[in-house]
Amino acid sequence: MATGSAVTRVTVILNTPDDWFNWIFLCRDFAKDHKIWQYVNPDTPKESLPDLEAANPKPQLTDYKARASKLSDLSTEDRDSYRWEVEQWRLDEITLQKQERALVQLNTEITRSIATRHLYLIQDLPTVYDRLVALKKQFCPSTADRSRDLIARYTNLKTAHAT
Repeated sequence: MATGSAVTRVTVILNTPDDWFNWIFLCRDFAKDHKIWQYVNPDTPKESLPDLEAANPKPQLTDYKARASKLSDLSTEDRDSYRWEVEQWRLDEITLQKQERALVQLNTEITRSIATRHLYLIQDLPTVYDRLVALKKQFCPSTADRSRDLIARYTNLKTAHAT
């Protein structure tokens, strides 16, 4: 008898600060699975983010020989090196395209997983990173907020247990 495993898709709707940690966990998990977290991590200063677009310049014939305009202008050894580099560039381009698709998917997931009343927070923001930073600013509880919340919960538990 074959057993099937059920796949459960978890969605957390970001509506209050109480939702932040579960919500950002799901975003981070998706982004890490698709190797894009380093491009969207809201804890990273914007000027420190790597540039996904600039990561993969195409090899040029002139990298091997000045004024080379066709493959036959290169020596046999340089031609082989150039072909190898172009193949590596193509493979990197495939990875880059997958990452770009993942950014689009993450962006869509962000807009689908925040409460409608909070869409105004991200409407005019152009990048996933900018949106995550804005949402973090609005929803991520500060350490002081979390401490107060834990103390209140602990006090409530003590009071409930004492009765």
